[in-house]
Amino acid sequence: MHIRPKDYIVTEENLYFAAVSDYLEQDRALTFLRYKSNGHVLQKLETDEAAELIKYQYPGYLFYSRYADIELHGIPTDLIHHIYRPEDTVDNLLALTKPDPKQEDALNIIKQLINAGIEKEYIGITGSIMLETHNEHSDIDMVIYGRDNFFRVRQLIKQKISNNELGILDETLWKDAYQRRGCDLDFEEYCTHEFKKYNKCLSGSSKVDISMIPFSEEKYIEQGPYKKIKRDKISGKVLDDTYVYDFPARYLIDNNNIDEVVSYTATYTGQATQGDMIEAAGYMEQGVNGHKRLVVGTSREAKNEYIKIINV
Repeated sequence: MHIRPKDYIVTEENLYFAAVSDYLEQDRALTFLRYKSNGHVLQKLETDEAAELIKYQYPGYLFYSRYADIELHGIPTDLIHHIYRPEDTVDNLLALTKPDPKQEDALNIIKQLINAGIEKEYIGITGSIMLETHNEHSDIDMVIYGRDNFFRVRQLIKQKISNNELGILDETLWKDAYQRRGCDLDFEEYCTHEFKKYNKCLSGSSKVDISMIPFSEEKYIEQGPYKKIKRDKISGKVLDDTYVYDFPARYLIDNNNIDEVVSYTATYTGQATQGDMIEAAGYMEQGVNGHKRLVVGTSREAKNEYIKIINV
C-alpha cells in the first residue's frame, strides 16, 4: 500500500490520522491522530487530546515502533477506510465552479506555479483545505513532490514576492507562526532562520506553508532501526545539505560523536546549509550498525529540542 507523509488516513470510526512516514511497520501505517468526526463535523485535536483519545478509547491503534523506538498511532492497513492524497485536492480545487475565498487563495498560487512550469501532478494541498475543515484563518498547506521541483518552487516564490505576485508575511503573521510552533528558539532567532527559506508566502490574504516530499529514488537510505540513548546537545559543521528539506530533514555534519542531525519538526526544516556551523539539542540514537544520530522532534512540540546556526 502506497502511503506518504502528508497523506491523511481515515478509519471506520471516522478518525483522521496524518501519515508521518512512508514506511510500513508490521503492516501498519505510522501516523498521528489529528481529527475526529462529530457527526458531520471534523474536530481538530490537540496533541495531548489525541493521545488520550487513542490511549483510552482506541488502544488498538497505539503502536510501539521498534524502528523509530517511539510510540505512534499505527493503523493496520486492512483497517484503512480511505486515504486522502494532497495531489487529488489540487484536482478537486481546479474543478470548482464557486470556490470560497480560502480556496481562491489556494487556486491562485496553484495556477501561478503551473503557469511557471511546475507540473500539476507534483503539487498537493493537504491539511484543512484537503479535509474541507478550513476557515478564514486557516493556512494553505502546500506539498511539492520531488526535490528539483521543490527547489524550483522556492526560487519562484522568491521571484514572485519581488514582483508582488505573491506577498511576504508581516510581523503579525510571523509572530502568529512562531506562537503556533512554540519552538525553543526566541522570536528573533526564529525569524533569522525563516527569512532565508522562501517556503512561506502570502497568496491573497492567506499564509502558505510549502513542504517537500522527495520521490522514492531521491530518499535517503535509513540506517535503522534505532534505539534512544540519551538527551544530548551537540555542534558541528554541515557537510551535506541535500536532505535538509526532506521529511525528516537531515543534516550530515562534522562531529566526533554523531554522523547526522535529523528533524521531524517542520520548524527545523531547511534550518542550515552546507558550511554552516549548527547547534542542536535532542535525543541521541544509535542504529543497529553503530550509526549515531541526534533526533530533533521526538514529540510534536519538540520541547527543549532545536537546531540553530551559531557563530564561531
